Amino acid sequence: MPDPFQQRTIRESLVGYVSTYFNDGSINCGLTQQVGSELVARLAAYREEERKLYPQVFLIGPSDEDTLKLLAPGSKPLFIGNVAAVDAAGARQVATAALKNCAALAIEGWCVYVRRVNGGFDFGLFRGAAESYSAGAEEALAVSKLPAVLLRHSAENTVELIDGHGTKLEISLTTATQSTKPMSRHVDDFATVACSDVPGDHRVQATGYMARLLTDCLRGGHGALLASIPTATALDRAKFSDGVVLGEPIPLVQTMISAVQAKTAADATLLRSQESLLRGMIESDGVTVFGTDGSIRAFRIIVQQTGANQVAAQPVSGGARSRAFAVLRGYVGLSLKAALFRSQDGRMEVVVQT
Repeated sequence: MPDPFQQRTIRESLVGYVSTYFNDGSINCGLTQQVGSELVARLAAYREEERKLYPQVFLIGPSDEDTLKLLAPGSKPLFIGNVAAVDAAGARQVATAALKNCAALAIEGWCVYVRRVNGGFDFGLFRGAAESYSAGAEEALAVSKLPAVLLRHSAENTVELIDGHGTKLEISLTTATQSTKPMSRHVDDFATVACSDVPGDHRVQATGYMARLLTDCLRGGHGALLASIPTATALDRAKFSDGVVLGEPIPLVQTMISAVQAKTAADATLLRSQESLLRGMIESDGVTVFGTDGSIRAFRIIVQQTGANQVAAQPVSGGARSRAFAVLRGYVGLSLKAALFRSQDGRMEVVVQT
C-alpha cells in the first residue's frame, strides 16, 4: 500500500524565481543562485533571540574584478568568515553562517557582503555609504552591471532584490495579491512630493535622501501612515485632531543640506538625531506629517472624517490604519499633497496630487 503522506515546499519555485532573476542579472553561477534562494527564505522573517533584524545583504557572484571595492570605494571591508560550499547543503550553511555572524551588526550604515570565492564563499561587513545623505552601494550597484544583487527585507515575509542592471524583484512568501509597483517606487513617489518645495539646486539630492531614509524607517515596524502638506499651509485641526503639531517644524532636509555643505561633526550629529526622532514618530500610532520642504510638521495625528470628504465615506475593509488611509486619500488634492499607507503585512499604497 502506498504511503499516503506527501509534502510540498516552496523550494523549487523559489529557486526557479531566483535563478531566472540572477541569470538575467549576469550571475550565472548555480551555487551563488542557491545561496541567493537561501538568503531570500531567511530574510523574509529573520529573527535572533525573538528580535527582528533587517540586514541589507550584497551577494556577489564570480568576478575577475574587486566588486566590493567598486560598489563602495571608500569602505574597508570587515572580513568575518568563510564557508566551503559545493552543493545545496553548502549553500544553506553559507546563508546561515553569514546572517548568524553579521545580521545583528548590520545597522547604522553597515551592510553584509557574501562573496563567491574559490571553493566557497566569504562574508563580512562593509559601510554601504559614508553618511545617510550619501549615495552609496545601492545606487552604485543599480547602474554598475556588476554580477551582484542586493537582498533586503521590504515587508512582512517579503524580500526585495536589486541587481546590477537596476532591475527590481520582490518575492513575497505569502498569499498576498501581486503588487504592480515595488515598495521603493511607492516611497520614491511620496519623497518626490515631500521635497517638491526644496530649492531646485538641492531637490534631487533631497528627494534621494528622503527616499532612502523612509525606506529604512518603513522596513520594520507595525505599519505606518504618512502625509505631506504644502509648506505654507497650516494643519487643518478639524480634519487632523489630537496628536502633536510641532510649533516649530523639524527642518530635516535643511539639516541634511547643511551637513553636506559644512561637513562638521556637529551637523552630522544633529542630522542623525533628527533621523532618530523621525523613526520613533513613524513607529508611533497615527499619521506623521511632512511639509513639502522636507520638514517634519506633526506626528501621532488622528484623522477625522468630515462631510466634505465624500471619497473616504465609502465602506472600507481592513483595520484602523486602512480606514484612516481611506480618509487621508480623500484629502489629497484638497488639504494634502500626498499620502502613504503601509500595512503591518507589507501592503503599500501612495496617493499624490496630480
